[in-house]
Amino acid sequence: MPPRVEPSERQNSPYRWVILAMVTLSGFLAMGFPTTGLSAMFSEIADSLGLDLIEIGLIWGVTSVMGVFTALMGGAFIDYFGTRRTLVLLCLAAGVTGALRGFAFDFWSLLFTSFLFGMFQPILPMNFVKLNREWFASRQLGFAAGVMSAGFATGLMLGARLSATVLSPLLGGWRAVLIFLGVCAIVLAFLWAIVHPPSDRRARKGMEIRLVIANLRHVMRFRELWVIALAVFGVLGLMRGLVGYVPTYLREIGWSAVDADSAVTVFFFCSLISVVPISHLSDRLGNRRLVMAFGTAMMTLGTALMYFAGDSFWPVMLAMAIAGFCFDSFMALKGASITEVEGLELALMGSALGFGGVLQNLGMTVTPPLGNSLSTVALNAPFLLWAASGLFATLVLLSYRRRKTK
Repeated sequence: MPPRVEPSERQNSPYRWVILAMVTLSGFLAMGFPTTGLSAMFSEIADSLGLDLIEIGLIWGVTSVMGVFTALMGGAFIDYFGTRRTLVLLCLAAGVTGALRGFAFDFWSLLFTSFLFGMFQPILPMNFVKLNREWFASRQLGFAAGVMSAGFATGLMLGARLSATVLSPLLGGWRAVLIFLGVCAIVLAFLWAIVHPPSDRRARKGMEIRLVIANLRHVMRFRELWVIALAVFGVLGLMRGLVGYVPTYLREIGWSAVDADSAVTVFFFCSLISVVPISHLSDRLGNRRLVMAFGTAMMTLGTALMYFAGDSFWPVMLAMAIAGFCFDSFMALKGASITEVEGLELALMGSALGFGGVLQNLGMTVTPPLGNSLSTVALNAPFLLWAASGLFATLVLLSYRRRKTK
């Protein structure tokens, strides 16, 4: 059994490193690997189910559709029930619904099971972010967020590299891979039940919708939260569209499957090697938003370069490296920034993260299929829309900074 650590002692307890290790592992197995693992297998799935590029874009975006609606309630659940209970339940639910995608037999069944999966998986990162805030003081929060995001990035990188070319042949196809990843999430649920320290909670009669709405209205008054959430909307739309489209795009213009998957691997490898140093730099500078703006500018530049790279190997790899260099750093810092919004109580951080999750999932839902629809004009046209999404995020972050310094 884990030790009982009082909330007031958590930020000084050595057990915080155990929690961080579990958060990092969960980000790898439940978030990172399944995300790019799906996109890397889209060509195989499309051949199996007869999907076109627009249908692929819908599948890629629909996993976030329910997240738009469940993020707010999910954040409230975290505040009400605590991180331990919600982690166990969400890992179980994400595992079961994620595995169900492996039994899809046509476009509509895959769309529906992906829709169910999207009810639960997008809420998991909010748990991880709140856990970090509970267990780490501000002087270490950027570092902890960076380590957490390194787990995400490793999963994203290996999912892109191994799912289609290694796991699918090894396990017998894309269906078996999705089922295997679902089982991994279920195992994580049992691990969290064992590792997460229990906490005393007062008995409550029930969760009132009126209180949920009141908490939401309260956190929505913070202009800083709006700025961060709008930037996340732009960045996640860019990333989800770019990473989901590039493997299929490169195959369409004549690249081999291995080389096409390597482009996404480069994106996440560059993100992985930079995430901890850049996140820790924000601790030293004391200005997370400026570091985030630098990251969104890099992502915008790299995505725009994909429009001009054509089918040349090294220009594509350079563009993907630039686009990926700051992605996980941005994701680490956006969570830390939300929990550090001035005046925001710890008891309402789940609600604040849920509000941010709404715009995050909205960006991931709307932008990828909108970009994919431009492929009917030109195969490289989607990159311009996703670059514009990153530019929007950059301008939002910088404009808030200018107004604050007046």
